[in-house]
Amino acid sequence: MINSFLVRRRNYGHWDIGSPEHGRMFRLRGGPGQWDVIDERSGKGQKSTMPQPFKDQSAAMAYICAELMHELLTVEGQAPHVMASWNINFTADQDPMGPRPNQPEHVT
Repeated sequence: MINSFLVRRRNYGHWDIGSPEHGRMFRLRGGPGQWDVIDERSGKGQKSTMPQPFKDQSAAMAYICAELMHELLTVEGQAPHVMASWNINFTADQDPMGPRPNQPEHVT
């Protein structure tokens, strides 16, 4: 999570989301029916686009806000639930056992 971020419109269909400390973190490009989110954060698949474009600009912004505003919180006195890190991004790029593109997942 970062402390603050800015949304700037460069021109029609071109929005930049960033902060003074981190520079541009996301680009939002498109128009009615197709909005592409390009993640430019280092270590997060830099310059990568989402697999599917968003149909609505507000849905694309909701995704970006969720990414930037995520807080990992626990309640005092509550034991945190821990999950294995490999379970977060189960793809062949991150895990050799993950599914490959154009290959259905094996379900047992």
